[in-house]
Amino acid sequence: MRNKNILRGLGSALIDDKAYIFICSDNEIGHGGFVVRESEDGIVFETKTSNAKIVSINGPSDHFDKYDFFHVSKDDKMYYLTYKLYDKKQLCIARSKNLIDWEKRSSLELNVSNAKIVSDYLYAGRNVMYGGGDALRLYVSEDFENWKRSKKDLITVACDDNELLVMEAQIVQDGVFVMYAEVEKDKGVLQYKLYGALFDYGDPTKLLWQSKEPIYETKNTRNNIATLFGVVIFDEYFVSYWNNEDDEMFLVRHFYNHSSDIEESDEMLDIVDERLNDEISNEISFELKRSKSNPILEPRTRHDSTWESQATYNPTAIENDGVIHIIYRADGDDMMSVWGYASTLDGVTIKDRLTNCIYQRKTPSIKMPFAPPALYTSGNNRGGGCEDPRAVLIDGTIYVTFTAFDGWNSVRVGLTSIDFEDFKNKRWKWKKTVLISPPGEINKNWVLFPEKIDGKFAIMHSFTPNILIDYFDSLDELDGHTFINSNNTRPIDPSRKWDSWFRGVGPAPLKTNDGWLVFYHAMDHNKPDRYRLGALLLDLNDPTQELYRSQGPILEPEEQYENEGHKWGVIYSCGAVIKDGQVFVYYGGADKFVCVATAPLQQLLDSLKQNTDFRMLIN
Repeated sequence: MRNKNILRGLGSALIDDKAYIFICSDNEIGHGGFVVRESEDGIVFETKTSNAKIVSINGPSDHFDKYDFFHVSKDDKMYYLTYKLYDKKQLCIARSKNLIDWEKRSSLELNVSNAKIVSDYLYAGRNVMYGGGDALRLYVSEDFENWKRSKKDLITVACDDNELLVMEAQIVQDGVFVMYAEVEKDKGVLQYKLYGALFDYGDPTKLLWQSKEPIYETKNTRNNIATLFGVVIFDEYFVSYWNNEDDEMFLVRHFYNHSSDIEESDEMLDIVDERLNDEISNEISFELKRSKSNPILEPRTRHDSTWESQATYNPTAIENDGVIHIIYRADGDDMMSVWGYASTLDGVTIKDRLTNCIYQRKTPSIKMPFAPPALYTSGNNRGGGCEDPRAVLIDGTIYVTFTAFDGWNSVRVGLTSIDFEDFKNKRWKWKKTVLISPPGEINKNWVLFPEKIDGKFAIMHSFTPNILIDYFDSLDELDGHTFINSNNTRPIDPSRKWDSWFRGVGPAPLKTNDGWLVFYHAMDHNKPDRYRLGALLLDLNDPTQELYRSQGPILEPEEQYENEGHKWGVIYSCGAVIKDGQVFVYYGGADKFVCVATAPLQQLLDSLKQNTDFRMLIN
């Protein structure tokens, strides 16, 4: 979406362990003004000032529609800003005492694409600056105005048409670490490859280590061109900042892919910074632990249980006062889907299981004289009914979204509810179901958030290509005549691996201190033979923003009860709860059994944060 007051990122900096980004709005672009935002982690920013300005002692202020690549450095007295004029071989330097009021000191006729002065560092009593272009070069100065270039090029680009950009240069334990980008330009498409290099602290021209493979690289398409405007580096991760052609800024957080495949100089230090030298971490993924009691629910063939004789699967769950209530989908001899009930105190051992179903819905008779134009299969259900419940408890009421199957051409999302006191006392006084997705569309996997967001009910109804959430003051607004318009295309994302084909959100999100924990089902589109389960975290305040995602599946069908049933190679979860520091994920195995897998919640969250990159819009 285009904003009337468009913001463009100019650059970034890490100063005294705080990240800064510098932004120019189109309202200020001709006045030399810009915005300074500050962050503890490089991700969540607060505005430090919206009226920073550079004043030139020799003329008018600069127009920032012609400048970019702000790099800020400091010494014990001042901050120093370098920035580059687009169409001239001119590097500008300004100084400030407060990051807000800047005085332009000089314009240098240097053949550089951009440059970064190293903070709090002197070499032989002189300040040091690394500059980019067709090579990485070093410059030194005694007064920040007169700079001399070292005789040799430090690093050259792989191809004459490529450009080298200095993204960061900072002091680390073993020397001066420089992160740079090599930019490949091909018919207007930019591809960035980020590399790292370590130089000797005592001689910043002396290369000790250089990454042979990119630390990170993009594969932009013409429909998604993005330009890199900054990088900040923290101990365990770095954050890159981007502008795109849709007038949006976004950031990407990357944990280090430490590589031992490096080019060594003859005089390389014996000990290189550990974060640059570890073995590569390829798709390390946390895995849920299956219960040894699986499956915890199986079909029953007793004469009074014909409603669940064929399959019991795809359960949802809620926890209250130490009791986990399970609502599971069941298929019977009539091949209709209904819901059954069971409960557990420890999350695994079934304490109570009813002999009668607790919810069913009448469906119109289904006549299929010809092959259906919109083929839909789900488990052993051929007679319609209510599938795949997803329950939440909000303000004393249980709300359930589910798939309402009324025939091949009516696969819609239903919504019903029940008072929790009635539910606990097994009085099945369900509110009449309303269909909340439009007719004529196939929609599934819609979930309610388990608490209101900004005082409103929130329904997440699409996850890819964008997260779509609708908010309601009351769910009575969805009266069977008002529908949620969604996007159910679920396109393939070839940039992903195991989860390139997203199939749907699993249980309702779980609230944690680190974000909304969401489990989801996906496949590898090149091998669409198995449903796998992944995990991610969404921002608590704006759940359309993805924070972290598992690099690999956290559960995939490997056991007999996940492969030998009505559908081979399927794990499908509709319910998860947090109890005593553990997360219990309830899922269907092979469209026939109810199973559970667990993990310590904090370990799962830590794994998500440590082994994944994420992309987030900068608002």
